[in-house]
Parts: sequence; C-alpha cells; structure tokens
Amino acid sequence: MANMLAGKVALVTGAARGIGKCIALKLAEYGADVIVNDLKVDENSEVMKEIHSFGVKAFPLQGDITDCQAVSAMVAKAVKEMGRIDILVNNAGVYPAVPVLEVDEKHFEFVVDVNMKGLFFMSQQVVKQSMLPNNYGKIVNISSCDGKNPGKGVAVYSATKAAVISFTKSYALELADYDINSNAVAAGWVESEQVLANDRWKDALAMIPSRRLGKLSEIAEAVAFLCNDKVSYINGEILDVNGGIIMD
Repeated sequence: MANMLAGKVALVTGAARGIGKCIALKLAEYGADVIVNDLKVDENSEVMKEIHSFGVKAFPLQGDITDCQAVSAMVAKAVKEMGRIDILVNNAGVYPAVPVLEVDEKHFEFVVDVNMKGLFFMSQQVVKQSMLPNNYGKIVNISSCDGKNPGKGVAVYSATKAAVISFTKSYALELADYDINSNAVAAGWVESEQVLANDRWKDALAMIPSRRLGKLSEIAEAVAFLCNDKVSYINGEILDVNGGIIMD
C-alpha cells in the first residue's frame, strides 16, 4: 500500500489548503508526483515543501478553474512539465451558506462557476490532452452528502454537488472504453475550514450516527483508494464518507 501510486502523476485542484491539501499530501505519501492547482500557489508554498518531503515531484499550477481558456493552458503546461496526468482530483469548490430567498445572481453564478463549470471543463481538458492519448486515467470528484439530500441554507451549493454526481456518472459512462475511471467521494460534515466557518455543523452533529465530524485524512484516504489500479472495476460510483448520516 505504501507505494500503490508510485510512478503516477496526479493533479489536484484547490490543493493549497484544506481538503485539497490533505488529498495532495496523501497521494504523495502513496508515491504519486503531484501537480498542485490553486488560485495562489508557487514553489515556496507550504504544500509544495510538504509534498517534496515524501521524495516525490511537485509542480505548482496557479490558475482559475472557472476560466475555460486558462484551464486549457494550465493543463497543457502541466502535461509539458510532468509528461502526463494519470489522476485528476476535482476538489476545488466553494461552500457559501445563503438561504434561497437571499440568493442573488452574483452568488448563483459564482457557486455554479466554481463547483460545476470548473470541474467539468478541467475534466474535459485533462481527458483530451492526456488521459485519452494515454488510454488511461482516474478521475475523482469531490461531491457532498448535500448533493444527495439538500441542506438548509445551501440550495445552490447542494444543486451543484448533485450535478457533480451526475457529471461523474456521465464521464464514467462515456470514457470506460478508454480505461478511464470516473468516481466521486460524497463527503459529509468534516473538520474543514469551510464547514467550521459557521455553526451549521453543530446542529448536524446530533444527526450523525458516528457522533463526530469527519477528519480530512478520511476523505483523502477514500480518494487514494479510488485512484488505486487494484480497484479499477469501480466506475461511476459515489463513495459516501459521512459517518452514516446518509445511507443508500
């Protein structure tokens, strides 16, 4: 298990901090070279230093995933630098809590652009520029239990995470012939900066059978599992990591 991803090249979006950083470090721990995408990241970023500590390569890929032209250029740059992209983890996302009657157009477009548009076109470009030519790839999207059962006060977020689930299955269906797997992790209430930023998690705690928030490392381990070639028959699957709050 220690080197189950040795020789692989992974791109993780939103990887400078939070869940994305934890995922990037976990993939590095398992031997993958990691491309770190975020709005602000460079060679001196803390996540880069931590990835290097595992004795693997790290490449900073600064850029905005909501800009389609920029995404195409970013992927081209990453492929040129690292040779290919074997694994794509679409982690970048936003989680603003706004009641339905207070949602304005700016809020709506912002959440959709990051959580849906960015994920879709990043996947498309990575597949076109690297996975398809190499007839191999693992795509892991970060969804949410809110994508299955909408949470109060996060209508737009919940809708985008439901779309992530649908995108995951569509990519799996259309790319299976090319040995490209597409799966998702539906995260529950975890100890992330975004979740802890408001008090919604306190009300949710009583509804979680495990009676605790999830650890970021538990999400990262689930992602790494889906990147493992030994479970390549798993495709189009939504892996719940939520302490039992949703069981389906």
